[in-house]
Amino acid sequence: MIEQLRNHWQRLLGGERSDTPAAAPGDRLQRAAAALIMEVCRADFQLRPEELESVRASLIDLFHLDAETADAMLEIAREESDALISIHPMVREVNAAFDAEQKAAIMRALWRAAWANADLHKRQEAVIRHLADLLYVPHATFIRTKHEILGDAANPD
Repeated sequence: MIEQLRNHWQRLLGGERSDTPAAAPGDRLQRAAAALIMEVCRADFQLRPEELESVRASLIDLFHLDAETADAMLEIAREESDALISIHPMVREVNAAFDAEQKAAIMRALWRAAWANADLHKRQEAVIRHLADLLYVPHATFIRTKHEILGDAANPD
């Protein structure tokens, strides 16, 4: 299963050959979401176990994956995240498939990943803001999802 997902991931990154069957739309969307969430985790240049667990939990929640599939998807996302040249193919996948409510769910997953260690790094927040813009998420949704996940920590006094 890991090898099959790895092959699909390679096709998503642009290494697809014409004689290879295309990845299923659901697989591409799952990999795209995993890649976007991993970008938030990597933004502060420290990948923590609690962030990885947050990505895994988000994949299970968003796509109703079983634990084995989520673990495989997470492993592939970790291996391939450094090779990622551009997030735009992933953004395009999400924009094509997700409606406003599903994009809000992605935003919650991004905030969860950033807040997994109870310390929101400014680079992580900047990546989330950038992704919100690319995903055409209204500012109100950006703020609402932030407050849903961070609660009182989102508004320090």
